[in-house]
Amino acid sequence: MKTVLKLLLLVAVLGYLVIAVWRFGGQAEERICEGIRVEIIDSIPDGFITDEYVRSILTRNKISPIGMKICDVRLEQIEELLLKESHIENASCYYDAASRLCIEVLPQQPVLHVISQKGEDYYLASNGLTMPTANFNVDLCVATGHVTKEFASEHLLELARFIRNDLFWSEQIEQIHVVAPEQVELYPRIGRHVIELGSTENFRDKLNRLRIFYQEGLERVGWNKYKTISLAYDNQIVCTKVHNKKTK
Repeated sequence: MKTVLKLLLLVAVLGYLVIAVWRFGGQAEERICEGIRVEIIDSIPDGFITDEYVRSILTRNKISPIGMKICDVRLEQIEELLLKESHIENASCYYDAASRLCIEVLPQQPVLHVISQKGEDYYLASNGLTMPTANFNVDLCVATGHVTKEFASEHLLELARFIRNDLFWSEQIEQIHVVAPEQVELYPRIGRHVIELGSTENFRDKLNRLRIFYQEGLERVGWNKYKTISLAYDNQIVCTKVHNKKTK
């Protein structure tokens, strides 16, 4: 009896699958696009990439899929248009069971807030391009000083990515100050010292040395003992002590 019930259940499932394939697959060419649904993946609150922004891209390019036959809407063309936008990292288009065009968009993520000495104010995205700051507010490490857009993308991008993606350094480093191309300073959240990084070359090794020094040195002597901590020299850490003025 159980075998018969299993066979009947299997037949019912197969029958449903055949009907589903016929309805949603075989008649796909006759289905009409009933609407558009936009999903922003990992979006920043109040970010630059919004539902309206994505729809405006379709409008600018005179793409109006609603009411068209699904077979006449070129999904690849829509994806290509979206990927041309510098603020979009990835895009995917498909239809759901309700015949709606679903557009999934992954925005570029800002990794650094740049405020240059010349008054430039922008976010540096993970792809090295710039993003306007007027559209949203993100709590990021700030780069100041002699920062050109070229220098930011070529010399600060990897450092900024590293700081943002590392839990320890993202909580410790709040500012990158560029004195000159070979003189980059880091300002920590904890401690009164300035970290003299030198150039950004081999910054991972330099910060690894500093992390060990933090754990084995500063935690014993105190975070305000030094005025500067220099990482500019290979395999060395050079510290300058804070000189407290004597009072009579």
